[in-house]
Amino acid sequence: MTGYKGKNFDMANKGKGFENEINVVNRHYKIIGKALVQKISTPWQVVRVGKRIVSAFPEEKSTLDFRGTVKGGISISFDCKESEDERGLPLAYIKSHQVEYMRYAIGVNEKTFILCLMKTIKKRFYIDGDTVITYWDRWQENKGRRGFNYIPLNEMKEVEFDKDGYLDYLKVLELRRS
Repeated sequence: MTGYKGKNFDMANKGKGFENEINVVNRHYKIIGKALVQKISTPWQVVRVGKRIVSAFPEEKSTLDFRGTVKGGISISFDCKESEDERGLPLAYIKSHQVEYMRYAIGVNEKTFILCLMKTIKKRFYIDGDTVITYWDRWQENKGRRGFNYIPLNEMKEVEFDKDGYLDYLKVLELRRS
């Protein structure tokens, strides 16, 4: 979609559909008392000339898009990604500040992960923080070499829908704890 002054706004909204799906799930978790998870807003830097806004851009982020607490006191943080690559999630879709946050989160026993919508097969997956960091580090060590630039599908856990039709990503956390 081309918008104001020919700018392409499609990239700005990449992944928003999946994020909206997760927002619905998070509202459901809150209503049933299972978790309180919120989207963390990205602060924007606005550039003005006089009273006129001439541009705006997101400030550097230092966290993941979602943070919260699961009943029982388990702290979680995660991000949502979408991929059309049938092999898995391209690591280029993950930002370095997100990986650094995951390192700190794991250090304080926070459950951190990525939820990934694989668009080609219409399935959703959970990727734990340790897996993300392992593949990220390997990618950084092997920049430019084939086969190191994505997290493969077989390293992800499929997330299923509950009986009411809600994506139940917390069930994967429960399975990983037992």
